[in-house]
Amino acid sequence: MRTHPIGTGPFKFVDFKPNEYIKVARNTDYWKPGLPHLDGIEYTIIKDVSTRLLAFLADKTDVYFGVTIPQLKDVKTQAPDAICETFTANVARNMLVNWNVPPFDNPELRRAMSLTLDRKAFNDIINEGQGEIGAVMQPPPDGLWGMPEEMLRTLPGYSPDVEKSRAEARKIMEKLGYGPDKPLSVKLSTRNIAPYRDPAVILIDQLKHIYVNAELDPIDTT
Repeated sequence: MRTHPIGTGPFKFVDFKPNEYIKVARNTDYWKPGLPHLDGIEYTIIKDVSTRLLAFLADKTDVYFGVTIPQLKDVKTQAPDAICETFTANVARNMLVNWNVPPFDNPELRRAMSLTLDRKAFNDIINEGQGEIGAVMQPPPDGLWGMPEEMLRTLPGYSPDVEKSRAEARKIMEKLGYGPDKPLSVKLSTRNIAPYRDPAVILIDQLKHIYVNAELDPIDTT
């Protein structure tokens, strides 16, 4: 399945060269008559988001997805005929903690890590404030089951008073034996592409507020 996947979708696998391209062709046996409209698709794999965007602006590719809000301004300026759509993706940026391993098996430590998060800062830095803050479910208005803002604010780490939350988090950490002279050292793994790496860098900075020193461990996304 990793080298020659098969399925019942609109396209059939043709070829895949890691870090270069993926090629698929029209599935003539697709169960929806008349579809798909395209004879095939070639996905060009370009790791660097800036290089990927330049390829789109130079008409070397037809579709670009995963564009950031700052990049969107460049697209509208340099390619005014491009059709641009933005929406809230049902994919949240998460801090995942291995709670089976000490000291993360202590719920108080995990609570402190939640309390130090400044979600508005994430949104302002990465999305220029145009993202949505939510919990597990996709937030409103795009998400039909997401928590309303007044309910979100009652959760650890969602209060608009970030400094108050961090003060509570530091008290928890100090109670657990950590402090400026005895920080907790952790390794923070993330996919080595901008949509994951950039939030990880912000997270490392925010964890420092509660005596947690995180080392970034970028992992090849393939």
